[in-house]
Amino acid sequence: MPIYKHERHKKTTGLRLRNLGKSLSAFWRILKKIVILILVLVTTAIVVSAVCLFIRGEIKLSSTIIIAVVGLVILVWGLSSLSKYRPGFTRTFMFLLISALFIIASSVYLDVKSPADVKNSIIGALSTESEKFRSTVDLVIQRTELKVVKINSSVEEDIEESSDTVNVRIDGGILVGADGHYITLRNNPSATNPSWDKLKEFLLKDDTDGKPYDFNTFVCADFAEMLHNNAETGGIRAAFVSIYLGPCSYWPTSGGHALNAFETTDRGLVYIDCTGSNEGVNADKVVELAVGKDYIPKSIFPEPGWSPIWDDMGKVEEVEVVQW
Repeated sequence: MPIYKHERHKKTTGLRLRNLGKSLSAFWRILKKIVILILVLVTTAIVVSAVCLFIRGEIKLSSTIIIAVVGLVILVWGLSSLSKYRPGFTRTFMFLLISALFIIASSVYLDVKSPADVKNSIIGALSTESEKFRSTVDLVIQRTELKVVKINSSVEEDIEESSDTVNVRIDGGILVGADGHYITLRNNPSATNPSWDKLKEFLLKDDTDGKPYDFNTFVCADFAEMLHNNAETGGIRAAFVSIYLGPCSYWPTSGGHALNAFETTDRGLVYIDCTGSNEGVNADKVVELAVGKDYIPKSIFPEPGWSPIWDDMGKVEEVEVVQW
């Protein structure tokens, strides 16, 4: 009889230990999934913050792409781990390590310290004040449809041209700036063709590329108008150029763009695009312009940490106007 009681006690103890082991195993499994889920959510917040800060112009495109790509890889990895009934220890450990390093490094770079920072970045990016979101997107891609006003009797009355002041005409209409004013070129009869060095010296001092890009007030046509007039005032002969660009990887339709041309004494005809991207960044660029060729601007004065090669804006479908 005592032997029977002893064996029953051993069985009861063993059963309790097995149940405890199962409970601990279930608890550990749930805990792992909770931690993975938290890291997935934090990673998502980091990626969203990066995109929003990029839209606001606070971080570079290259940084945004790196954060987004790495973040998406971690998200896929994390969701895959969550779908497994029992994620392996090694897999879980590696995921926790890599995702934690990503979150720490990215949050420090983006200066995201709390959920409030994520919220503020989203609100800032989606702000519609003065069409900020639209203008920021246009700024990023540097593509916006050029506005042309058809000439009629009322328009004719408003036109004030002279031998030295002319409007830019396209397809029987007059090109207008973002705010609706007629793009007006003021020519200096005494202006001459510069050398490449003289042109670069002028561009470096000129602050047109430092103007803030805004869909409602200042777009590519306004940049080209200002640079033309500033150059002519400084005694440098300049041209206003309007082109038509085809679709590209980030823009599904064709669209207009404006830039400038200068006939240099030692390099021949050069095309300059001064459309700005971020305030405080030198955006004077040179581009090889030819129908059928990709429009890829290159910085004349590269900024430290920035690639001198700008995004391909699409193939040049047509050079509409070259007006001196």
